[in-house]
Amino acid sequence: MIFRAIFWIGLVALLMPHEPDLGFGRPAQVGSNVAGDVATWAKDKLQPNLKDPENLCRYNTDACAAGASVVDNFRAATMRSLAEVKADIKQNSRKTVLTH
Repeated sequence: MIFRAIFWIGLVALLMPHEPDLGFGRPAQVGSNVAGDVATWAKDKLQPNLKDPENLCRYNTDACAAGASVVDNFRAATMRSLAEVKADIKQNSRKTVLTH
């Protein structure tokens, strides 16, 4: 039984597909930390503007307006959905009360 287990483990290890070598190297060998670089860039660019909110949207009013409208649309959709769920719950509770 032990020899059978060793045989199957060896066969699976032999036939198991390995990662292809695409020439990019291993993921751990990548020289730059992209997420850290982006976070550092965002911190350097946005940190001074966060102290004065009026400066944050002064130079890019279209982006600020678009962001605000997205937030408002999301809030409206969420509230509408919540109202529909509440109405469904009330309607279903009325049906269960009437049937019992």
